Amino acid sequence: MSAVDSDVLVFLVDDDVGVTDGLSWLLESVKIPSRAFASPQAFLAAARQHPGAACAVVDLRMPEMSGLELQQRLSEAGCDMPLIFLTAHGDVSAAVHAMQAGAVDFVQKPFNPERFLASVRKSMRLSSTRFAQRQQSLSLQRRLASLSPREAEVLQAMLVGQTSKEIARGLGISPKTVDVHRANIVRKMGAESSTQIVRELAGSLMTALPHQAPTDC
Repeated sequence: MSAVDSDVLVFLVDDDVGVTDGLSWLLESVKIPSRAFASPQAFLAAARQHPGAACAVVDLRMPEMSGLELQQRLSEAGCDMPLIFLTAHGDVSAAVHAMQAGAVDFVQKPFNPERFLASVRKSMRLSSTRFAQRQQSLSLQRRLASLSPREAEVLQAMLVGQTSKEIARGLGISPKTVDVHRANIVRKMGAESSTQIVRELAGSLMTALPHQAPTDC
């Protein structure tokens, strides 16, 4: 397990405390951090407050809330936490439905420890990747938010390949003023040059320009 993956928390959600105790012991034996919940509602509250990367192992059948309903609640909250479902023998069709809705894997009870750990590690890697992408997007949004309205206009023109003269004509300002705005954009975006912004960040910047930050759990 990499140092990055070791920072991923594994939530365990099952109304059977004996199950979560066993899973916690198994994860602890290979130094994987976990936190157990017997209540889906308590898990949802904790997931929304968790500041880092996480994935969850969820029982498909629980009296308070089914695993599929829990998956739907997370989706409605904009949470992309990777999920693994624990299923009984007769739940395969429901587990397939969960996979189609975005679950990473399902593990049948009684489960093979090595198969379970392999699935958890896969989910942890995915969670770590998604978390890094969210952090990168949030950082980009903060830098974009620091731009003035005029600088944002100049940036959008830069991203479609307009020169300073073309931008100046389009905005009704002088090329020298455009160059001042370009320099400010480079500084605020933390780039070495405007060319670097266009070459390396054009795709992500165009996606982020509406200033819509990704939603966390």
